[in-house]
Amino acid sequence: MTIIIQEDLCKGCGYCIEICPVAYLKDSNKMNKKGYMVPEIDNTIVCTFCRKCELICPEIAISIEKEGKNNEKSNG
Repeated sequence: MTIIIQEDLCKGCGYCIEICPVAYLKDSNKMNKKGYMVPEIDNTIVCTFCRKCELICPEIAISIEKEGKNNEKSNG
């Protein structure tokens, strides 16, 4: 499974960062097109896929997908 952050939907609220029990998401210096700072994934941490970030995001900018799902869409 993998976490997908749709950066253009993010409004930089930070709820996902606050709720993550393992600190998989963290603050970044990356700004989206709307001028909001978007979270980034900390690759040194192992995500538990608890889905809390996905559930708390008010903009539905975070989703958790099975690996290969995007490949199936592009091939089909």
